Amino acid sequence: MAIDWNDIRYRGDARDVEELMSTYRVADYLATFEENRRQLDQGIRERLLKEGIRLSERLSPRIYRIFGDVSRALGLEMQAEVFCLPSPDINAFAILDVRKEITYSLVGVTARALEKLEDAELRSILGHELGHILFQNNRLAALISTDAANPSVTVLPALGESLYLRWRKKAEISADRVSVLASRDYRATATALLKATFGLSERNLNLDIEALVNQVDEIRGRPELMEEVFASHPLLPIRLKAVELFSRSSKAARAGYPVDGAPLGDDEFEDAVDELVKLTRRYPFQPVHLAIMRAVALGGAQLLAADRDVSDEEVKILVQILHKWFTDEPESEIVTDRGEIAAKLPAALDEVRKEGSLDDKVFILTRLTDVALADGALMDAESTIILDLAKQLEVPSKIAYSIIVGSAQSIGFRTDVKLNRMAEDIRRSMTLGIRGEGPGKKESESRSK
Repeated sequence: MAIDWNDIRYRGDARDVEELMSTYRVADYLATFEENRRQLDQGIRERLLKEGIRLSERLSPRIYRIFGDVSRALGLEMQAEVFCLPSPDINAFAILDVRKEITYSLVGVTARALEKLEDAELRSILGHELGHILFQNNRLAALISTDAANPSVTVLPALGESLYLRWRKKAEISADRVSVLASRDYRATATALLKATFGLSERNLNLDIEALVNQVDEIRGRPELMEEVFASHPLLPIRLKAVELFSRSSKAARAGYPVDGAPLGDDEFEDAVDELVKLTRRYPFQPVHLAIMRAVALGGAQLLAADRDVSDEEVKILVQILHKWFTDEPESEIVTDRGEIAAKLPAALDEVRKEGSLDDKVFILTRLTDVALADGALMDAESTIILDLAKQLEVPSKIAYSIIVGSAQSIGFRTDVKLNRMAEDIRRSMTLGIRGEGPGKKESESRSK
């Protein structure tokens, strides 16, 4: 029975990839990256030949049998070279190594994985890595920057990088579903995850999967435990719970997995996984931290409305501040309705005034000054708003003035207004020229007469 991989894939994973492709239009970059790899005509295979042992069917009939089982379970017709790598960790990978004349299918398994994992667990870990190929997740690894001079993780701008890092966790959710289908045993997938994460065996840990899955309920009540949000993989209890839900879903049943009892409907299942993934988001959960974010977001929106000319730079700086300091989804925190701003801002400021430190208040005023300076000018209306917010926070005016001046001296006026006007004039001239409406058009027409 052929498996519909679009049906199996976690919808959050698919949505994020679509956004990366449509918003940041990375398809052309990925194609160029892959063509560059072809031109170099060398890659991972050479490194594996140098550092690992290529396992022939004669050398390791077990891994070949297991890989054949996985390929049949997933409906794949795949001939792969299998390598054993020296490592104390339990791990595996599957990758397509693109060359000029051929694309190699490569599977790597660490020595410890071969020694410590049962057959069903090996099927699971291989299925997970093949899942990344099936969903083409490996292609997007090309967006990771390898330039030591680039402080960013990826070649994407800040919000694009945030989207990419969120997506990587969701891609693991999809690949874990393939691991269940490969092992045909949810518990084997769970124990493989545990062994790969902690390196423990049944000798040292009673692998009570249900007890571990129940940790998610504690996490729901302690969102501050989610602080390591930019790790590439979701926290283990969340992955275990997502795997357990998949093993009871209609999607798994349609792919041939033996589901016990009435399976979960698609919407019920995916909604439950969405709630799990939300637990991994970066967001201020402590009341005072939440109030600080809202003070910056609402106060920043008030500054944007201080004059009739809302510049792109001001909006960008506000979004970047929210993204850098508070949340993966800054756009959801910006309020544009003046009435809503007026209703919500005082409560946020009051919470910070009562519970926040002086450093918290200075932080708010400094970030708002960054927004005010973004358009290349500090309007009187903007400084009035900042000083008024300082008053509501009970920050002395002497300190408030020093913050404004200090920020201007530290970061300067971010945008050159004159340069922007020059750029706009050039853009208009170029547009007219492209349309055939440039200053030389009438001249050429008169000569042709």
